[in-house]
Amino acid sequence: MKLCPMENNRYKWRDAFIFSRTEQRGFLVLTCILVFIVVGRIIYFRYAAPSPIVFTIPSEWLEVVANSTDPVDDNKRFSERYSSEKSRSRFGRDTIEPHGYNPVFKRSRMVEINAADTLELRALPAIGPFLARKIVEYREKLGGYYSHDQLLEVYRLSPGKLDTIRPFLIIDTTLVRRIDMNSVRLDDLLKHPYLSRSQARGLVAYREKHGPFSRLEDLKKCLLIDEITFEKLRDYVEVR
Repeated sequence: MKLCPMENNRYKWRDAFIFSRTEQRGFLVLTCILVFIVVGRIIYFRYAAPSPIVFTIPSEWLEVVANSTDPVDDNKRFSERYSSEKSRSRFGRDTIEPHGYNPVFKRSRMVEINAADTLELRALPAIGPFLARKIVEYREKLGGYYSHDQLLEVYRLSPGKLDTIRPFLIIDTTLVRRIDMNSVRLDDLLKHPYLSRSQARGLVAYREKHGPFSRLEDLKKCLLIDEITFEKLRDYVEVR
């Protein structure tokens, strides 16, 4: 007797749920492995997992904050005391400087900011590849750094990170590149971050109209250069 097409299809559909001995053994092994993993995790987290570490601030430290009259100063003293107490507990009383850095560690991380490459900068605490690249890029635009505070002008470098890396930084101002205002081209002057486009154009236009500058103070004769801009710029320019 021949089966109709629908009966043939129904028969093949049932065959999909018929497993061979090898397939049955495979399912059994997988089931045992899953059960073993679940039971093992339950036992580990209930009996063997380490308990969370809870840090409690000593009561005498809290008294400093509770009795404070000047929140800024007392918070600073609290932070310094916590840092010194933590340092003494780990390394001994006389092996850590007041800011919390081991002198040997500090000497091994000292960096001259005007000559360092990105790899040297990445060795500093709290400085990753992004900030290292930004520090170098901004240094190239400036011509070099004259002070630590200029690093706050670097994109995404916060005051907290500057305080962290400040003990490791050396600044050699002799490496700073100066711009000769009597020969610099407008395209090069436009790249300096301390000058706006209008100020750069104004300086070049003033030089072309009145002749070369004889001294640095002559830059202020350009009406677009105010006192603040001049003070920021004077360390990066010269008159030859």
